[in-house]
Amino acid sequence: MNSRRITLIVAIVLAVTTGLLTLRYLNSVNQTAQVAVVESKPVVIASRDIPTRAKITPDMLTLVKRPANEVEPGAIADPHMAIGDVSLIAIPMNSTITDSKIGQPAAVGLTARIKPGMRAVTIPVDAIKSVNGLIQPGDRVDVLASVQKGSGDRPRTYAIIRGALVLALNSTIEPTPDQSPAPGTSGNVPQTVTLGVTVQQADLLTVADLNTTLRLALRSPNEPLRAEAEEPLDFQDATPAPRVVPTPAPPPVVAVAKKERPSVTIVDGDRLIEGNQ
Repeated sequence: MNSRRITLIVAIVLAVTTGLLTLRYLNSVNQTAQVAVVESKPVVIASRDIPTRAKITPDMLTLVKRPANEVEPGAIADPHMAIGDVSLIAIPMNSTITDSKIGQPAAVGLTARIKPGMRAVTIPVDAIKSVNGLIQPGDRVDVLASVQKGSGDRPRTYAIIRGALVLALNSTIEPTPDQSPAPGTSGNVPQTVTLGVTVQQADLLTVADLNTTLRLALRSPNEPLRAEAEEPLDFQDATPAPRVVPTPAPPPVVAVAKKERPSVTIVDGDRLIEGNQ
């Protein structure tokens, strides 16, 4: 191999090596530039697990900085904007605090769950009427009204409301984990159930509660709400028949015998004359 060929090979190797080094350098410069372009933003995260409906206090929050492209939409950048609010959902530790996860205390009350055009109506229940206390807030139920008809007639039951939303059991508006006893009751049987119904259904439910026996039927969450039609309640059936009070028979007429006056015998000479006194 002559010197010219060796020189050529060396030149080619040097050129390739130089090119690779140059390409690697340019890539590193581009990566550094991209990192420099991504700015960081302050965000508030949970310093510990925050349960649902907990009031936000300063010890629950930590201010950190994160790349702007990793910040969640609606992230809170100032801890003072979250202090005093209430967690709408459970927030795990190190999770970003966003405006969709917290809200004012009124946002977690019953009024926040009632949509426009809906009403909250409470009815009394017991173990039988509430499916043995297994109903939870958020479930859907049918309301059945049983009507006791007149003597000798068969009772009727009407499904007057389909798919009513259970808003609360007693004063509890959150599901009770593991069916544990609800406050204010013995065992896990509620005493009252609050349902979300329409305006017309609120009127119907109130009258039916006063004139019929109500019972709740738990629905499957996978069943369409309008799978079956509601049954109109005939309130004439729900009105007890008027009590018929028999008219007492008149006392028997007792014939009173006419009392005769005692007769008097009159002596007129040789005649006897009888007459009344």
